[in-house]
Amino acid sequence: MGVTFHTVPMLLLSLLLVLSSPLYAAQKTIDDTRLTATQILGRYLFNDNRLSKTGNRSCALCHAPDLGWTNRFAKVPDINGNPTTLNTPSLLNSVMLTTFMQRQPYLTTLEDAITLPLFSLHPSEMGMTDTLLLTRLQQAPALYQPLFKASFGDSRITTTRVLTALSHYVATISDTNTAYQAFLDGDNTALNDQQQQGLALFTSQRLNCFQCHSGSLLNQPLSHSSLYYNTGLYGIKNKAGIYNYPSQEMGLRHFTQQPFDDGKFRIPSLINVTNTGPWGHDGSFHHLGAVLDSYAAGGRVITIGPNKGDGRQHPNKDPHLQGFTLTTTEKQALLAFFSSLNTRDMSHDFAHQNPFCQIVPLKTKQDLPNCIAPFPLQK
Repeated sequence: MGVTFHTVPMLLLSLLLVLSSPLYAAQKTIDDTRLTATQILGRYLFNDNRLSKTGNRSCALCHAPDLGWTNRFAKVPDINGNPTTLNTPSLLNSVMLTTFMQRQPYLTTLEDAITLPLFSLHPSEMGMTDTLLLTRLQQAPALYQPLFKASFGDSRITTTRVLTALSHYVATISDTNTAYQAFLDGDNTALNDQQQQGLALFTSQRLNCFQCHSGSLLNQPLSHSSLYYNTGLYGIKNKAGIYNYPSQEMGLRHFTQQPFDDGKFRIPSLINVTNTGPWGHDGSFHHLGAVLDSYAAGGRVITIGPNKGDGRQHPNKDPHLQGFTLTTTEKQALLAFFSSLNTRDMSHDFAHQNPFCQIVPLKTKQDLPNCIAPFPLQK
């Protein structure tokens, strides 16, 4: 950013002006002291409907803090109501990742990853352009000029600064303080007997879960460099006798155009997994137990519908997925272990509450006192 010693007092003065402004003062609690000025700006941007072309969503709509930083849609419709092909991954601990998208291996920074949904046109997740983004923010000078000045030393609004602020805010969405981690750190009481049984199963050679789900986020393979795998969810046999994933969502193959990448998706983190359903790259599992059933069977068999087929027969299915037997007691133990991966609910933290009023008030959510009027829907 090129900040010198002489500019620091001006930055502090700008931040003080923001913190004392009427819009900000309405939101102030003691918790905001842990956010930097750039993270504060990112919090506003993350929750602002201005960042979608039609004004009908913010980043927080798809990544809600009270829903595990994802949502309950199998696949979120785009801004025009058209269906998409992927389930929304959780933003929790994104700052710890090296690859951010389920099937897109080339976005390796948070800024790059944020660019995709913000400016994507196929699908139109947010549907923005550089010009529209900057115009929208410049049309709210009382709110954004002080925030940009506090963050960057002047009130100039640029796309690069927007992406920087958003990435700094997303970096605050981080928590690995789970009962499982406490157990690893030596607290033998952190997991109950059933959870410890589930952990033993998870790390056993019979189930082999740990082969792909290791590391601090349980998303790293033990012996391979790739983060993208085919887990046998689909096996649609074509006229040539070749098994494929649905043509509308082929995973990594969409980008590499290589048949051997058909059906490969990034290994997801298991931290907070019980709170982030539905599961699967396309949200096609509505119960976490059904995911275990698919692994136990060595792949998923679908008997009706357009995706009818046998995922066990897909040639790209990871060879570690050979299936296993699982008793009801063992299945419940595994699910209990997964609950030990839960993190605390961040939705009550000031840093992660929406400063804007809801555009469509919901009985299940309460606006902050003196919330800011939302950006209106656009025709």
